[in-house]
Amino acid sequence: MNLYALLGISFIPSIVFFTLAVFLNQNLKIKYCVLSCILALITVIPTSLIQFYVLSLPIFNGYTFASVMITAVLFNGLIEESMKMLFMCMIPQKKQILSSFFCSVVLYGLVTGGFESVIYIVNKFQEIQGQGGKEIVVQLLLNRIFSAQAIHLFCAGLSGLYIWNFRHQKKNPVPFIYAVLLHGIYNFFISFSSMYRWLAIIAILFAAVECRIFYVSAKKDSLENNV
Repeated sequence: MNLYALLGISFIPSIVFFTLAVFLNQNLKIKYCVLSCILALITVIPTSLIQFYVLSLPIFNGYTFASVMITAVLFNGLIEESMKMLFMCMIPQKKQILSSFFCSVVLYGLVTGGFESVIYIVNKFQEIQGQGGKEIVVQLLLNRIFSAQAIHLFCAGLSGLYIWNFRHQKKNPVPFIYAVLLHGIYNFFISFSSMYRWLAIIAILFAAVECRIFYVSAKKDSLENNV
């Protein structure tokens, strides 16, 4: 199994979700799914540039509690989620119902997480290869699928629901605030090498629950407006 085959594992969740969403949701158009994937790829470029310049500042170079927390919340939370939300605004809403739009933003989150995993593995490949080979690479990719890609999925869902509500005259910023804070909290705890890293799971589960709550609320509002 070569590097490219291993990296393909990163996009298994995106491919599976894309297939199921198109098959189960008749209102979802493939062109919007493709657009979501393209936007996810484009998002990586400015986010990487910001990462290069912002993380070079002295405050982000330390390993103190404060510097790690600021890096997690400010960069991984506010900056990254803001960039993602701006690009998700380019996904059309007028010709989509809530369920199809939500599928589009979830796919966007999965693909974004997939590209992030690719960048992570490419940067770490030589180091990983020297420590045990392909088994470690596969393990890291699987771990990221159920952790990093999961938080991207739910945070994209929260930001997407904020965009949907905002464009339907319900300017409630709470979903986006949750996306920022939960992404930051996840990255803060996942940076530990001790048992504290398992607390990142709480951020993922909380994001999933809040995503469900805000989706049900948005769906209820949509049904009431159509009556």
